[in-house]
Amino acid sequence: AYGMNAVYPHGHHGNAIVSRHEIGVFLNHDISDHVLEKRGLLHAVSHYKGRNGSVEIHLINTHFGLIKRSRVRQAAFLVDFVRSEVPPGAPLIIAGDFNDWSNRAGHKMAQRLGLTEVFSAPGRPGKPVRSFPAALPMFRLDRIYVRGFEVQRTEVHFGQPWSAISDHAALSAHLAHHGR
Repeated sequence: AYGMNAVYPHGHHGNAIVSRHEIGVFLNHDISDHVLEKRGLLHAVSHYKGRNGSVEIHLINTHFGLIKRSRVRQAAFLVDFVRSEVPPGAPLIIAGDFNDWSNRAGHKMAQRLGLTEVFSAPGRPGKPVRSFPAALPMFRLDRIYVRGFEVQRTEVHFGQPWSAISDHAALSAHLAHHGR
């Protein structure tokens, strides 16, 4: 699933969700806070076929703004969106570039929605990992939050070839759905 957020003479950027499980519906939402930064929130529903039947997993990929006021408003929008569009207790994965250097907006959002940040899950280090720049990560900008999953393993993919793909290191998490 792909949601385009901005078009430039040399290309475009947006949010993408890749899943090995079928993605049904998806919709990109404009969460831009001002005209200079085009930002989006891509929501998709994946259908996971487990031992106990098919489960709808809600997937959200987002890219918050660089300005703190923008991030606070975008985090509030995300909380309201999840509360209105995702059934309570439904399995949920939220990932993306939160541009949240201090982890304040992300931490409050996670508390309000009952989410776990995968790199801070029980038995893991206590704070999000460094993900920017991709060649040698120094800043904690990107996150993966989950609800209804057990975190089995996490990884930060940086250096070559990853830094040729994006200016941010790729984050991955191996998850087990609680209802499996």
